[in-house]
Amino acid sequence: MEKKEYRKAKMVNWFEPKMLFQTAIKSVISGLFGNYADRREMEAALATNKNNDNTDEPLYKQDNDIWIDFISDTGDGFNSTYSVALTAARPSLTVTVNGIEKELPRGKILLLGGDQIYPTPTSEIYDSKFRVPFKAAFPESKEVARTHMYAIPGNHDWYDGLGNFMKVFCQQRWIGNYETHQQRSYFAISLPHNYWIWATDIQLNEDIDQPQLNYFLDIARNKMAAGDKVILCTAEPAWVYKQLYKEDKSYEKLRFFIETYITEDRINCVGKVFELATVLTGDLHHYSHYCAANEKGNSNHYFGAGGGGAFLHLTHFLPEKLDKLKEADLKLQQTFPDKDQSRGLLMGNLIFPLKNYYFASLLGGIYILFFWLMQNYSLSMNDISYLESISDKSFPDFLSVTLGLFLSTPFLTVLSLLIIVGFVKFTDTKTGLKTAGLIGFIHGAIQFLLIFFMMWRIAVIHPGHVKVEMDYWYWEIIFAAELFLLGAIAGGFLMGFYLYFTNRLAGIHIDESSSSLACEDYKNFIRMHVSAEGLTIYPIGITKVTKNWEQHINGDDISFTGDAPAFHLIEDPIIIKNK
Repeated sequence: MEKKEYRKAKMVNWFEPKMLFQTAIKSVISGLFGNYADRREMEAALATNKNNDNTDEPLYKQDNDIWIDFISDTGDGFNSTYSVALTAARPSLTVTVNGIEKELPRGKILLLGGDQIYPTPTSEIYDSKFRVPFKAAFPESKEVARTHMYAIPGNHDWYDGLGNFMKVFCQQRWIGNYETHQQRSYFAISLPHNYWIWATDIQLNEDIDQPQLNYFLDIARNKMAAGDKVILCTAEPAWVYKQLYKEDKSYEKLRFFIETYITEDRINCVGKVFELATVLTGDLHHYSHYCAANEKGNSNHYFGAGGGGAFLHLTHFLPEKLDKLKEADLKLQQTFPDKDQSRGLLMGNLIFPLKNYYFASLLGGIYILFFWLMQNYSLSMNDISYLESISDKSFPDFLSVTLGLFLSTPFLTVLSLLIIVGFVKFTDTKTGLKTAGLIGFIHGAIQFLLIFFMMWRIAVIHPGHVKVEMDYWYWEIIFAAELFLLGAIAGGFLMGFYLYFTNRLAGIHIDESSSSLACEDYKNFIRMHVSAEGLTIYPIGITKVTKNWEQHINGDDISFTGDAPAFHLIEDPIIIKNK
């Protein structure tokens, strides 16, 4: 059988209508059935034999020290995913700390923090967007020690009920020189110097199931000593969402888990307490670091490091202070990109139709639909085409003709209302902004009125064609082509202006105003060092990913050559010393 050519994936276009529809269907199905067929319960049942569930065994505890990499939100565009994977797979990274060059060895453990692929978790997408880039970045070698790979799922991994995630990460397989070890979608890993990694699976509704809670309770009771330190990995930055989104409850669930099983023994079920060293997450595709304002080296640090390969989430919306949390004085220490760079990137929405031409084309198609309906209804009712009836009229007279046609055609009225309602439903209301609905209505109404303004404007520009030669079919085609093109451009620009100004001035549409840019650059991951002194965190940034990878195929092996991307420390190392 002839081997299929490997095609390097482009960034997902989140405004492509077909992709949006397919992902929405997957999301609805997984949401409806996730709680009724929770695969985590099956994991727990299959892992009752502790010999087959070795993530909590002391594989690393006796090491003098250990290096660990944390990468989240991979598997979107090839250029970004491979640039990060290749950088993390290098034998070491040389960075400058206080004017002195320092070598950071490759991690013995690679933690994947959720959403390993986009947009949906099919076997083919896991292969093309995850396995191939990571295998090519760190090919199997007998001379190089294997890195152990562990992963927790994000919402995109859950869209098939976790089926393909389990096949990729929970069956002890190799991906190049990476070796998977876990049998569950959550795990605990014992590290040197009384450190532990706890990694949770919060499923789609931010829930931690009872078998998972029992798993961590067993680890806490029977395998940990009082005062042990926990590096907690979770799939979303609940601390940021608590501040931004009015109805979000993920932070309360995270705090309950931390206080009950780690820091306070809140319901007296553990019998001892531990230290929370740091919390790591992805989901927002940028780097952010929050910690206490009066930081002395041992304060809780919250890191968002979702720069593994997906589109860039901008950073200018991040609150400087998280004052809705239980923790006091948590302030923003660093972002990547910084907020000024983020505001500059946001302006890319002003050329929205050039970056999102599929969505702009959909808008152009809506213009054509209304043109066709208006033409037919006008001919059937007045024996005169709609264009001929408006070509010599002023704009107010044009509106009068159009309104009369609408009042006598209920279908047009209903369709128009659906268009406006669609734009209102698109409006981001998660932040609780009271005027969000009104903003969405105004946007929808302008988009709708723009359809008819463009029809009138083109008809006025070509009045001779409309009156004399419109019986010829080719003039209708020319008019429709002009309407489609100008409608796509005008509607697309209006959408871009809407995203830019609502995000810049009202702080809404965080996801949409970022995903519309499909920015490959500003990637990041975290390299950690656990030693006798404590935990040191090195945030690694890649400002520009490499985009000119040349592909080579040798049998089943695929490799890529190109200029390795430049990397740097995003901020000075964060040192969390042992007490």
